[in-house]
Amino acid sequence: MSAAAILWDMDDTLLETLPARMRALQHAHETCLGSKTDPLALWRSHRGGSLEAMGQRLLGDNGPRFVAAYRDFYYNQPRPFTAYEGVEPVLATMLATDLPMAVVTSKISWGAVEELGNAGLLRYFAAVVGADDTECHKPDPAPVFEAMDRLLVNDASAVVFIGDSPADMFAARNAGAISVAAMWGTLDEELLLDTSPVHVARDPGDVLAFVRAFGHGGVAP
Repeated sequence: MSAAAILWDMDDTLLETLPARMRALQHAHETCLGSKTDPLALWRSHRGGSLEAMGQRLLGDNGPRFVAAYRDFYYNQPRPFTAYEGVEPVLATMLATDLPMAVVTSKISWGAVEELGNAGLLRYFAAVVGADDTECHKPDPAPVFEAMDRLLVNDASAVVFIGDSPADMFAARNAGAISVAAMWGTLDEELLLDTSPVHVARDPGDVLAFVRAFGHGGVAP
């Protein structure tokens, strides 16, 4: 059995967006909670969950206020993001083989589309599933299933999902898809490896090698 589709997380997997996100997280924390925080430690503790879930965790029913403060700051700062080294050649190779691909991100969909377009990557993807496209978010499998629906793929066991966070790995597992840990951009290798992904990719080229091996029966999901 060969891979039927490839799903990619975006932040810390395709695009280097961390500094801008951490500035927005610091701002939202100071605005809504009145104190400074270590944004990296806060984000690591969230294990890749959605911004909405973080807002609820920090402010309960006032969580949407945290989300609004974050997004107002984030989307009003310069965001000249670039792809990680080696990502675009892998995407180009997969596209040339007619392997359908989608982005599954916890970022709001219009923001993800804008950033992928600015980085020159949007053309590689047939769909972009954002936080506003499903009621439940990673690690729930709903975003994976939404991407599969848009790609017209029915068999989750033939879908490869590449991501940098525990939420990505658990979303893949909960959907019955194949999880690939993107080690090149993760904030916490130990947390990611503790999820026991099907495959560990140290660089984007490892993803391509895995997909090729899977397609030739060399990998057991």
